[in-house]
Amino acid sequence: MNFAFEQMSMPLHTINYDYAVWDQTYNYMKSNSVAAKHKYEQHEYPDDTFKSLKVDGIFIFDNNNNAVFSKGFRHSSDNQKLQFELMDFLKHPQYILLSPLNKNTLPPQELSFNTPSKVPSKTGAISTKFGPALYSSSSILQSDRTGPIMGYIVFIRLIDEEFMTELSRFTSAGVELSEVKASDDVSHIPYLGSGLDLTKLAPTSQRLVRNIDGRPLIKFTLYHTNSESPSVLGSDIYILLAEMWILLLLAYLLYSYFLVQPVRKLAIDIEEMDKSREIKKLRYRYPITELVNVATHFNALMGTIQEQTKQLNEQVYIDKLTNIPNRRAFEQRLETYCQLLARQQIAFTLIIADVDHFKEYNDTLGHVAGDETLIKVAQVLNQQFFRAEDICARLGGEEFIMLYRDIPDEPLQRKLDAMIQAFEDLALPHPSATTATHVTVSLGVCKVLAVEGFEFKSAASIIGRQATLAADRALYQAKKAGRNRYVKTCISVDEIEQLEYESPSNKP
Repeated sequence: MNFAFEQMSMPLHTINYDYAVWDQTYNYMKSNSVAAKHKYEQHEYPDDTFKSLKVDGIFIFDNNNNAVFSKGFRHSSDNQKLQFELMDFLKHPQYILLSPLNKNTLPPQELSFNTPSKVPSKTGAISTKFGPALYSSSSILQSDRTGPIMGYIVFIRLIDEEFMTELSRFTSAGVELSEVKASDDVSHIPYLGSGLDLTKLAPTSQRLVRNIDGRPLIKFTLYHTNSESPSVLGSDIYILLAEMWILLLLAYLLYSYFLVQPVRKLAIDIEEMDKSREIKKLRYRYPITELVNVATHFNALMGTIQEQTKQLNEQVYIDKLTNIPNRRAFEQRLETYCQLLARQQIAFTLIIADVDHFKEYNDTLGHVAGDETLIKVAQVLNQQFFRAEDICARLGGEEFIMLYRDIPDEPLQRKLDAMIQAFEDLALPHPSATTATHVTVSLGVCKVLAVEGFEFKSAASIIGRQATLAADRALYQAKKAGRNRYVKTCISVDEIEQLEYESPSNKP
């Protein structure tokens, strides 16, 4: 039950953290422009966002616990707006504990659900006017987790019928929920996560979940069985037990003759084969030969399938040499980004990186050293990605390709400078390079810009193709300019459609 509740809570915490360390949210808190703030609120938190994220409330506070933005919408129904009271600290003083910087939450929390370091965060259950709910609260920081904390963002999901249905799937048993009233005596019920006495049998178990202020909020009842043991044994039960014992003895003798002995003989034959290291036909005609054949072939087939599945998973999405995503994984993520740009005007940045003078490196030091260098290059580039939706992948050979979702110019500039500086700090010797004495990379950067209100009429895959071509041209310019640098270019979504329309391959 404890594991199931944590699994249900973890997605809420993950998306809350992603929004908290997103540069768009950070810039929203810094901005003094009413228009810019309104655009962020309308663009990032429409009704569809609540449905896709499975949240019922989103609230943003500044460092002084003043409400900056709030919206409630029941994700499991259509057009049902919710007016929460999480901002009313006078009426509900316990809500002040939602701040991740407030350490008075009961029980105290320390980096729940593997929270990355330097990002204050907390999660748990809370009482609302619409019933109990899960909450997750994280401090607002830049994506690279630098700069001052600009406030905190809170996500709420109501513990409703849909939530209980999902929870029951985890436990594979019936679960009921009831709110704890002030008059209820629940002192004998342990809290969720407490130990369980496995020596005592009972048809049900009960566990409490704390409110944010430490008081009991909800009670879970888990049903282990639908039957109860009889309280009194009748006198005729002994006759029944004797008859059952005779039947069991007879069943055991038949079972031993028709099943146990043949299986034992089979085990002896297999053991002899193992000792002699010789595969040969069985010398005994088993009464259950068909069952033996089915089990043997089925196990062999399952072993083959498991091995092939493992190999396919590694080949499909992970680059075998560098252990980062491969080209196929990148193309899948790029397709998602193109759909978001075409339909929701969410911009992205594509970067192609190429190791300078890599052919000369292999010719001088050998391909084994070249492979080791590619592994280190992949590690350096991959360290620049913190958000779950961004990706760094190996395109092939000495080329790598990267995606950032909706990153502003200033953080992008810092990340590009950090990539170039990281290779200078790594200082991998490159004896045959003319650019520098160490291994360097050249970067081609294409920032794909959204156009407010523009309707992209062509296939979304066109965006990815044109963005890749633009980044590749920028990479060529970086190499032509002397390598160990980056060249940036920008292209808007309406320009992409025009370029595709004017492409010679599309003309009659």
